[in-house]
Amino acid sequence: MRTITCTLLMSCILMGCTTDFTEVKESGLNQAFILNSSPTFLGYFYLGSDKTYHYFVSKWKYERDRRFKVPKSYLAVKSEKPFGQKDVQIFTFKPTTMDTDEFGVIGQTRIYRER
Repeated sequence: MRTITCTLLMSCILMGCTTDFTEVKESGLNQAFILNSSPTFLGYFYLGSDKTYHYFVSKWKYERDRRFKVPKSYLAVKSEKPFGQKDVQIFTFKPTTMDTDEFGVIGQTRIYRER
């Protein structure tokens, strides 16, 4: 009984790790990657993709990071990577201080990634 309880508890914990992402609806896609000038905003980061979603996090200095996922049908990513590897910073503008390439397009907005 103890083994079953521990197994169920660990399963719930692991399942929770993949479900704490807020799904972005198609109508909210433009708002998911808004240009943010807050001094506490650290940036957007691509965490990878699985069969259904692309995973992202917006990082903040003093606030809780916001994790979200975008269905693949809403956002075509130029170069996908598996979820769970090193995160890559992405930008809603083309930075002039670092080497970047195009990550994807949302409406008329091009998204760039750190190489």
